[in-house]
Amino acid sequence: MHYTTTKASGILSLTALAAAIMTSTSAHAVPPMAFDESDLPTKYIVKFKEGSNARSAMTHNRFFAPNMVREAVLDKVKARKVERLGNQAIYSVEIDNSELSELRSHTDVEYVEVDPPRYLLSETTPWGYGAVNAQLLMDSDAGNRTVCIIDSGYDLSHNDLSGNRVNGSNDSGTGSWSDPGNNNAHGTHVAGTIAAIANNEGVKGIMPNQNVNLHIVKVFNESGWGYSSSLVKAIQTCADNGANVVNMSLGGSQSSRTEENALKTIYDQGVLLIAAAGNSGNTAHSYPASYDSVMSVAAVDSNNDHAAFSQATNQVEIAAPGVAILSTVTVGEGVLSDISLNGSSYFDRGVVPHNRLIVSGSNYVPAPVAGNVTAALASCDISSGQYVCGDMSGKICLTERIDNQTASARPEINAVKACHDAGASAAIVYSNSALPGLQNPFVLDNNDSYRMVSMTVDRTLGLELANVVGQAVTVSTTTGRDYEYYNGTSMATPHVTGVAGLVWSFHPTCTAQQVRKALTATATDIDVAGRDNRTGYGLINADAAKAYLDAGCNGPVGTGGDTYTNSNVVSIPDNSRAGVISVLDVARSGDAGVVSIDLDISHTYIGDLKVTLTSPTGGEVVLHNNSGGSANDIRQSYQVDFSGFESQGVWELKAVDSARRDTGTINSWTLTFQ
Repeated sequence: MHYTTTKASGILSLTALAAAIMTSTSAHAVPPMAFDESDLPTKYIVKFKEGSNARSAMTHNRFFAPNMVREAVLDKVKARKVERLGNQAIYSVEIDNSELSELRSHTDVEYVEVDPPRYLLSETTPWGYGAVNAQLLMDSDAGNRTVCIIDSGYDLSHNDLSGNRVNGSNDSGTGSWSDPGNNNAHGTHVAGTIAAIANNEGVKGIMPNQNVNLHIVKVFNESGWGYSSSLVKAIQTCADNGANVVNMSLGGSQSSRTEENALKTIYDQGVLLIAAAGNSGNTAHSYPASYDSVMSVAAVDSNNDHAAFSQATNQVEIAAPGVAILSTVTVGEGVLSDISLNGSSYFDRGVVPHNRLIVSGSNYVPAPVAGNVTAALASCDISSGQYVCGDMSGKICLTERIDNQTASARPEINAVKACHDAGASAAIVYSNSALPGLQNPFVLDNNDSYRMVSMTVDRTLGLELANVVGQAVTVSTTTGRDYEYYNGTSMATPHVTGVAGLVWSFHPTCTAQQVRKALTATATDIDVAGRDNRTGYGLINADAAKAYLDAGCNGPVGTGGDTYTNSNVVSIPDNSRAGVISVLDVARSGDAGVVSIDLDISHTYIGDLKVTLTSPTGGEVVLHNNSGGSANDIRQSYQVDFSGFESQGVWELKAVDSARRDTGTINSWTLTFQ
């Protein structure tokens, strides 16, 4: 997800099929007036019973095709904008509230649910390229992989994208996939991170040599919003076009049974699904990222610090660069800045034009200040905890950032205001010691009061500039460019997608599940020890993941770990609080460390199930917590940090079915110690 600026109400974040963007209608860390509510009309997903479960109209109208009978049911309740999802007995419709009860109670209707909105979650080598170790691998075999990008389109006229092996599909009403239109650059930015071409201009992506196959599915238009049903269709389109990896830099706060089941089906068929964790800066789940079949991606900055906007949940699986990410945008819609001293440019070090926003009606809109200023560099004093800038008349103001942006606070305007009020001609704000990496905060100039060229750099460059105070420097910000810096878990997601495709291309016989395991097993731990809700298993590492698969699709064998499997099939009692326990007697001794758990459970309606694992000395973790709704079966790999717990002894896997009717079995489960 990228950050977006829209209505002054509550809006979903790339969860409503609107990717997280940070451009004109972007999805950066959201300003106070940014979105929580979609302006899309409410739609519903209607699932009809199939086969022997359909009893009334289906049997009484045996001379008509089932879809004709279903559509007659919808006609009776005056459903509008009826759209069938593929070949399934599922429809997306608009319907008056007064007709909902009749539709829900119809004998042939299995369920009716809200069709939740989804929105976009938002040659220099971008810093993220090296951070994930993509530079250590060549993409010469990437032609055996297809990456599908579900987003707002792909600017085929862009010099850094036009030469790729790319085709695409359009969702009705969103325009051409290859011509996104104005203020719709999110998908182009995402695509650049994955596959911008190494052509001695602009930027380059994770797979830059025009080998990987790309398929673009355009589901978002300028509004940055869409429906869950659109995502369901888009996922199937990706699969139909041979996708191995699907990038979903989008999301929303509501889950959907239809969406969850569709994604699980595609994942079980061998497609790796990757989505943005969300940009709300809280601990709420975003969807589709929080479904078990999807890798949820968090964002970090260039110092590997967790981004304040990145949602932290128990579904976050991996982290990737997502702050101040430079990539391609729609031709002519970008904004770039530079600093030069004695004829030498600092552009390649990361010079980010301030993301300045002003109020227009009930919205925030981008308002970058373009210009070129040459003047003596002067420094603000912040030792008192305040910006004390003195007389900056005719100078370029350099100041350290006092307060960092958070999920709820946007204090960057204070630095710009202090420089402006001191008479400065331009401002450079550099990172503080709390967040020393490159940042890209909002400057909320509500009343359009501080029109001044301004930019931000990381702490290392800022301290270098502090050593040349008094010398003449030149700063510039230019609009009409073809590249821009964005923030968002939307920007982190394509790093993971690109690495997944790259690593998989070396070992195309491995499964999506095995590639997923390789990515998490080799991630660089960067937050608290072991897996955590902020960064998952850590920062994705392309080189390490390839090395893992070089040893075999299941990774290295016998390198300090042991594997134990229980293949005794046990039944899970229906609607029983006691549940059933399956055990493994582990002989190896010592600290358990990070343990991999592979589950194979057959059960209809897995939303009934809670599955826990307990170590011999009492460490307990919940592997599956009544999620998944009506989906069937749990065939899933997990990694859990049991550091500090003894590995030797009896491990217990407990499955509890908390509702009636649906039943199943634990078929097998495996523990692997690294």
